[in-house]
Amino acid sequence: MLSLLPVDRVITVVAVAYAVTILLVVAIILTVFPSLSPWQTLTVAFSGATALQLLVLLVLNVAWKWVWSAIPALNQLLFPNIEGKWKMVIHWQREDRSGQVTATAVIRQTLLKLSMEVFSEGSESETLVALPRRDQESGRPMLYYVYRVVPKADKSDAGHPYEGSALLKLADKNTLSGNYFTSQSTRGRFSLTRAGAK
Repeated sequence: MLSLLPVDRVITVVAVAYAVTILLVVAIILTVFPSLSPWQTLTVAFSGATALQLLVLLVLNVAWKWVWSAIPALNQLLFPNIEGKWKMVIHWQREDRSGQVTATAVIRQTLLKLSMEVFSEGSESETLVALPRRDQESGRPMLYYVYRVVPKADKSDAGHPYEGSALLKLADKNTLSGNYFTSQSTRGRFSLTRAGAK
């Protein structure tokens, strides 16, 4: 994921690559079609720029999954593809009570963003912040996750929406887990297993 790279360097590399590509397109057009007017040359160059822009948008939003599967080293270099449905067990503690709840987590991921929604019998949650990172010492993929829980009125004793945060670590490509804390002074542990994983 691009958020793991220094933003100023990413912008610089993309801007330079974009400018060089446009200059190459203009140079090729002038070489192949010397009879074109400057206006016609710019029109063709900007048409090429538009096509390049559409290609970049396609890669950023859709084709990145294909790129990740075609180049497995990107899972180690940047961040693995964790998109999909996950089975989730929520181990919770509230004052002198504790228990566990099963839920389903749906992780959506593009090259630029990541979100996780959690659905259980008593509540649903939505992402406020999901920030992929790597542990500086081990390089292990981690997900900083800040969320809002909206209890279902007829199924929960929570009463009103509340916020929570968790640090989830990827043990392998099919297992995420970590501790969480909420604004209701509850705490616990999330354990996620990719749906369909054996």
